[in-house]
Amino acid sequence: MGFGVLMHPQNRETGQKLGIATGLMFTAPILSFYTGMWYFSEKRYPENWAGGLAVLVINVIVAGYCYSAFMEEDDDRDDSDGPQQGKLKQRID
Repeated sequence: MGFGVLMHPQNRETGQKLGIATGLMFTAPILSFYTGMWYFSEKRYPENWAGGLAVLVINVIVAGYCYSAFMEEDDDRDDSDGPQQGKLKQRID
């Protein structure tokens, strides 16, 4: 199985999102840490501020990836014939 599954046409968009998120999770915190070290160099503990900035950047990346995953359409599910739940449920009594 492995990574070959991500190369199928129906999974290409998901693979691209995963690749972008993985690349950002590797590079963005490092860049933000060293940028934070430069920006916060006048503060008392610049490495703490820079580390906090790197953690914030990681959280933004993970939240963005989760949001994009939840907003994807389900192509293979067709529940029109199945039981309805929630607001779509109709009472018959």
